[in-house]
Amino acid sequence: MQPPDGEEPGASRAAEGSEDFLYHLYRGSTMLLQDDVEHAKEELERALSLQPQDAKSQDLLAGVYFRLGFYPRAIEIWSKLVESFPRQVTLRVNLALALFKTGQADEALEHIHEALRIQPDHERAWGYLGLVHWRLGNLEAAREAFLRGGQASMAKRMEDEIGTSAGGLPAPVDAVDFEAEDRAAMRSAAEEALERLESEHPHLALEKQAPKHAGGTSSGVWQQTAPGEEVVPPRSGALAPQMAPAPLSLKARLTEWALETSEDEPLTVGPAGQLIVTAKHDVFVRLLGLAAVRGELRTTVVQRRSRGRELDELLGHRNPVMHWRGPIRALIAPEDGSRFVALALGDDALYVRESTLFGFDDRVTFESASLPLAGDPVLITQLSGAGTVVLTLTSDPMAVRVEEGQELRVDPDRLIGWSGRLFPNARRGTAPYSAHAPPLAFRGDGVVILSS
Repeated sequence: MQPPDGEEPGASRAAEGSEDFLYHLYRGSTMLLQDDVEHAKEELERALSLQPQDAKSQDLLAGVYFRLGFYPRAIEIWSKLVESFPRQVTLRVNLALALFKTGQADEALEHIHEALRIQPDHERAWGYLGLVHWRLGNLEAAREAFLRGGQASMAKRMEDEIGTSAGGLPAPVDAVDFEAEDRAAMRSAAEEALERLESEHPHLALEKQAPKHAGGTSSGVWQQTAPGEEVVPPRSGALAPQMAPAPLSLKARLTEWALETSEDEPLTVGPAGQLIVTAKHDVFVRLLGLAAVRGELRTTVVQRRSRGRELDELLGHRNPVMHWRGPIRALIAPEDGSRFVALALGDDALYVRESTLFGFDDRVTFESASLPLAGDPVLITQLSGAGTVVLTLTSDPMAVRVEEGQELRVDPDRLIGWSGRLFPNARRGTAPYSAHAPPLAFRGDGVVILSS
């Protein structure tokens, strides 16, 4: 039997292996960005089992071993990488720090000096040079290195050491916490890995992950706040005539219609489905359907954002999300045929189709992404933080679970979003059924949300 489209069996297996490698590398890099080091280690080890010679994956895994305290393993990997890429400054600096952590100060100095010979203005290398000199008791040299590395507070500390100890024994270097800088370096390496994935494989065009937050519970079941669905009691089966109730007084009717809101929740959905804004501070909400507002309405448009940088595109396009400056109170009516759904974010990132995003409060951070498909790309917004997100939907959504080792293919036109650690892929694949299956696939562990 011939493989589909005349493709060679070997080429099909190679493509599948490449897909698996990219999948695990993407997940490992994302988890490292989220400081989920243990799971990042597992994913990067899986990626390297598929492509053992990939240098970027080796560098990321060495960083993970370093973060976990497995210094000898990190030194082994970085040493081999330095042999292969002798002019790569970052690799030498990473190796030097791992050597320093294991008490090999002289060996660390060799690599730091070589790194500074290649790139004399490398501030991180100067900072670690100051650290090594401090360990060795060379306080003057340490002060100079810290100054060159832009670490004025550490240089001042060296001056104080020189003044009080007159060149005596140095203070314990282990008292200095350089973990924040180490995490920043590993985060930068993970971001570079994601950028490489996106540039080489545009079907993976999703932005970096922010620190861990979400739009669903750990079970993947969404929690909806103030759903606003009115319960209609069943009609009585009695056929006897009923007395019509007397009309309520104006005062009673107005009391019934009054909306009570909590100032602790800036965005809630009322009993009739209206969106109620009660914000002490700022909120980010579209102006579409604005029925009433109390307070000064001061707004500016919100730009789409990638890796913390604003893009020259509006979030929401023709009806953009606006930045409202509080305090402000407002009432917004849904469009005909649509409803508001308010979600209190939890522990995982929530990704939603940008067209369904109506607003969020200032406790939520966002990043913009896209899923390239045939025709126009699907614009996606990643949301995280301990706040509330409001979506506008035309029907009740369907939530479909995806577990490790499975693949879920969905109709992109029905995609609302997803939650959890999921890896989207917009290629059909080579299996015989692929020509008929929906073109958007998800792998990983999480929940995909579709319109019904």
